[in-house]
Amino acid sequence: DFSLMSCWWILALLWLFFLPITYAIPLYWLEKDYWKKSLDEKDVEAIVILGAGLTHSTTLPKPNVNLSLLERLRFGAFLQRKTNVPILVTGGGKNSKVSEAEVMKRVLEEEFSATVSFVESKSNTTLENAKFTYPILTESGIKKIFLVTNSWHLKRATYLFEKEMNDIKIVPIADFAYAKKNLLWDRGDFIPSLATPYYQHRFYSELFRIVWLKYIWRDFLKLNTNAIELRNQCLKSVGSILSNVKTK
Repeated sequence: DFSLMSCWWILALLWLFFLPITYAIPLYWLEKDYWKKSLDEKDVEAIVILGAGLTHSTTLPKPNVNLSLLERLRFGAFLQRKTNVPILVTGGGKNSKVSEAEVMKRVLEEEFSATVSFVESKSNTTLENAKFTYPILTESGIKKIFLVTNSWHLKRATYLFEKEMNDIKIVPIADFAYAKKNLLWDRGDFIPSLATPYYQHRFYSELFRIVWLKYIWRDFLKLNTNAIELRNQCLKSVGSILSNVKTK
């Protein structure tokens, strides 16, 4: 009886773990602020598409874009057809002979008939995406952009871009949301799905990075800045003592 009860408990926990509602509600928190972003936003001067990774698991020319990046590129190409503004692609390639941005440009131009005007190929993180695209945008006099990424990535990407680009208006936008606007109304939310762990991973990965950036990393930078100032003051004091000794 005990082993039978254990099996039922294990099955119940597995059923709960694989329910789509377990990722739909957390993803709702990541995405809800961006559902009202309009495609009809006025005076947008450029479309910035963030990299998301390359893959060699394809019969197409290698390396090629992964599924998350393909979603971003497709939507970026759609935005360009709608707005007729230039596209900037950003993404490095520390583990590849060709940069992510160069592959993004190739796919956009060959497969979506889009035009890529700017290529930033040094960045390897979302923070570096923001830092390295900023001078490109400012040199071109661009003051307002569509920031294109996946919906679950918008909150963190927007936070970093707004921190780095005080004088550029950021309009975060994505193709579609993974969380439904009307939660708990679909029977499918309570039918286990093998896709659930993937989206759970997306949420918890983003949540950890947001907490790290907004709280832990910020405090670490403050401590690091104070340590540098203290070191400089000590070096200055030691230098003045040595100069006095030499004078005497």
